Amino acid sequence: MSRSPLNLLALILLALVLMAPAAMARDLYTGEAVLAEDGRIDNQALLRALDEVLVRLTGEVERSPVESLGLGSADVNNLIQTRHTVRRERLEEDGETVQELRARVEFDETAINQLLREQRIPRWGRERPAILLWMAVDDEDGVAFADDPWLDSVVNEQARRLGLDIVYPLGDALDMAEVTLPDIRGGFLNSAVAAADRYGTGVIAMLDLRMEGGLDQPIWSARWSWRVGGQEGGLQHTGLYRDMLVRRGLERLAAAMAGRYAIRDTEGEGRLRRLLVEGIVDDVQFAEVRSYLNDLGIVEDVRIVAARERSLEFELTLSGEGLEQFIEMGGLLVRDGPADGDVLRYRLRR
Repeated sequence: MSRSPLNLLALILLALVLMAPAAMARDLYTGEAVLAEDGRIDNQALLRALDEVLVRLTGEVERSPVESLGLGSADVNNLIQTRHTVRRERLEEDGETVQELRARVEFDETAINQLLREQRIPRWGRERPAILLWMAVDDEDGVAFADDPWLDSVVNEQARRLGLDIVYPLGDALDMAEVTLPDIRGGFLNSAVAAADRYGTGVIAMLDLRMEGGLDQPIWSARWSWRVGGQEGGLQHTGLYRDMLVRRGLERLAAAMAGRYAIRDTEGEGRLRRLLVEGIVDDVQFAEVRSYLNDLGIVEDVRIVAARERSLEFELTLSGEGLEQFIEMGGLLVRDGPADGDVLRYRLRR
């Protein structure tokens, strides 16, 4: 079937539909806090939920952002859009499931961004490459790839709290041929490059958990290794509780990713930049490009200013610097020659 040419009016109508913020954007600005069984959402719970959001947006894991910024009850109430209680199931290490009552608080995205802008704090937005996480465990049963629902639940909860997208390898024959237990224990990240491409993830991480023997009470050691934006990092630490080792490791990984991908918002009116995208032949591709540009953390607004047979010219309102870096991060668009004056030239990757 031949593809119909683009119709500017149809594109503009579709653009209006796409103005709604993405689900992930809303999730970044929604925090949770555990409540007592009476379910009362007090100011301390609201501040804990706000702290979760600010940690997620700034990568500040060493100190409470709420405390660092000196925020109090009046501040948090001015930032809230909605709040309600939810029940969550939490898996205990012994396999038992417990119920938690939590406050779920959605904060105003514009107000939070303005707060960070005023404080000159870089903000990590929606540019969050997925993490391919390999885990190995050495305990009384020997060394094996991690296969523990409780450990997975701990990782998943910390990923939610920090705004991380964790992908677990399937553990099929191809995975096992490429990445071995010695690779994970040694932190040999190069062994997982092909797998990262296959799973479509931008970050590789490995965790080696070991039980230290010869002690009255078991002590665990954790060796984390990761590669973010071509830069390798990691963390080695020990402790009594595996969940704390997981929490601390993922916090440090989140901080490394925020340091790589966070943007510093500019003050005053947003900067305008034009972008010409070639190779768009139907409404589906337009919607994909429009949504992609609108979801960039640095972009505040997207307008269509010109449409031709197979190209569209967009005007972007920006909140910071580094547009080219963020455009190319996802791989949807590729450079199509040098800029034409102030207009950046890209084409849809085929």
